[in-house]
Amino acid sequence: MMARAPGRWLHLAPKGLVRFLCVGFGGLAVDQSVLWVSEHFGAPYAAARALAILVATCVTWALNRRFTFGDSGRSPHMEALRYFAVAMAAQYGVNYPVSLAVPAVVPHIPHALAAFIGAVVATLFSYSGQRFFTFARPATPSDKGADQRD
Repeated sequence: MMARAPGRWLHLAPKGLVRFLCVGFGGLAVDQSVLWVSEHFGAPYAAARALAILVATCVTWALNRRFTFGDSGRSPHMEALRYFAVAMAAQYGVNYPVSLAVPAVVPHIPHALAAFIGAVVATLFSYSGQRFFTFARPATPSDKGADQRD
């Protein structure tokens, strides 16, 4: 039996998910780089993790705006605030605690692997928030009128 090409199934992925994951891998590379450099220069792991997440979030906002979701129709400042709200909830509410808990449970795990696990766990939450909150088009007056007629 002939195997199906992996690209045949890409249309089943939610809108923008593949690009979001590609941007996420870029953000993860930034995250890991900042983490390594920070620890190399003596920063404690918790502080290095917090800095790495912040820098990676700035990079991924710009990349997701450009390549994944496009302009939301809001001012860049408002869009950035919405992006950072979702990212901070995902990163500091999910990623950060997971990436700190993993080494507490498995003491000899490399910090880079713990950070990766935290990022993976936070990805679904982050994608949903960015797609349906940050980059969702603002409601128009005609949208509100249609809701009232239903």
